[in-house]
Amino acid sequence: MKFFNRHWMLFGVSTTSLLSAAISQADPKYTTVFSEPVEYCFEQTSLRGGLDRAILEHHLIVPPEDHFKLGEVFVGFRRKSEPDKLWLYGLFRDWIDSDDNQYLYPKAFIPVSKLEPVMEVPIFLDPIDVTEFVGDVEIWVGYGLRKDETSTEEDAFQDMMNNQRYYRLWQIGGSIEKNSTVCLTTTQMEEDTSTEDIVVNVPITAQ
Repeated sequence: MKFFNRHWMLFGVSTTSLLSAAISQADPKYTTVFSEPVEYCFEQTSLRGGLDRAILEHHLIVPPEDHFKLGEVFVGFRRKSEPDKLWLYGLFRDWIDSDDNQYLYPKAFIPVSKLEPVMEVPIFLDPIDVTEFVGDVEIWVGYGLRKDETSTEEDAFQDMMNNQRYYRLWQIGGSIEKNSTVCLTTTQMEEDTSTEDIVVNVPITAQ
């Protein structure tokens, strides 16, 4: 269960020494069990790099009543100059008209999956120039539920719209509108050193 990439410095331990220990392991993955529960805190939204090279990452917080239900996460793009038009940022990171019924691939940013309490939504992982959209474009994030395995992505999208399971994240050029500090309680941590970056999987402990 991958939630987010973070450095080990959060726990006051040298990244270098831990990386050396990891390399000495035959298995690139290993688990550290804490002697008592600890909190892992991070910003819900991260906007970096300036408007000409923006990097935007977000964490969608799913309400408890919808934890682990089947659904999709959607990222929307709306212009103030075209308020009745909605574009969706799809699986292949392309913008799709939400009314396009001929599109053959998922329109959801995260296609059908079980909705975890915290869903990582890395909207712009590579720097992107958004200066032409300042004051006009808004980025929206939301999720929709599927009633059962026979439901479709369109059903999930309509569920999101009908139940208002979405919010405006950023009006380009303005401040982030959804940026609280999120803290998870955990009793163990898994490190995967088989990738270029250190990936820390933090299992959530029920409160």
